[in-house]
Amino acid sequence: MRLGILTDIHLAPAGNPDDGWHNPHQFETVRERLAKSIRWLETEGVDRIAVLGDLTHHGDEPSLREVVDILGTSRVPVGVLPGNHDLTPDIATIHGVIEAAGHDAVEALSSHPVPLDGAWRVAGLPIERAPGAAAFVASPAPDPDSWGEGPVLVLSHFPVLSLREECVEAGLKFAGDLVNVGEVAGSLIERTAPTFVINGHLHVRHAASRGSVLQAACGAQVESLFEATLVDFGNWSRGRITWTSTPIGDVWPGVAPALSDANQAWTWDGAGWQT
Repeated sequence: MRLGILTDIHLAPAGNPDDGWHNPHQFETVRERLAKSIRWLETEGVDRIAVLGDLTHHGDEPSLREVVDILGTSRVPVGVLPGNHDLTPDIATIHGVIEAAGHDAVEALSSHPVPLDGAWRVAGLPIERAPGAAAFVASPAPDPDSWGEGPVLVLSHFPVLSLREECVEAGLKFAGDLVNVGEVAGSLIERTAPTFVINGHLHVRHAASRGSVLQAACGAQVESLFEATLVDFGNWSRGRITWTSTPIGDVWPGVAPALSDANQAWTWDGAGWQT
């Protein structure tokens, strides 16, 4: 099983004012980069592609439709999560756009684990705006007690293991955690079975583990590191997962939000994750 990961596309209408986070956002080239990323992942033999939110910069419906149409050119299935930039006015918008577009390849990710391959199941982590705050909450929070045994891949816009300290130490901006990040992390860490979380949101590349949770944070499409990530479960019979993050297009000079190597290999030893 090979899975492609794309995140933080931030597609915006033509003529959008300059913006950025760690580095300037390259709005003018993000459409081309997204299409190239899909083609690259296809040539690398992925079975599926997951898009982990912030498809748009403003959450406007025309931009959402445009991203979904580009994703609809994929020759492999594409699962989509909304990010905080997409939640305008609410999560139903992205679901409605996907349904209206009618692309066979594109679907919203389920919040309940469904089969990914013979060993793994996959679930999306849904989010919504926290009442009365410019913040976001996982809602509903995952219920690992209902997941049973066996490995589960959690695809999320926000990290589950907070990277606040790592970003601050590296001199990088930190875009914030879920309001209930502690609750979500605690419930997943308590699982005895392996859990693999892949997230976007922070526009950084990072990998870490805690207890039964392994987390891979992926770089953005709209700004450097301009990456697509290929995750390989082919050696899971030996408890091993590998992934590679590759820049799609020239890397913009400036801040390098890379807090881990582009090539990673982790092994589940029955009690935790080892590099």
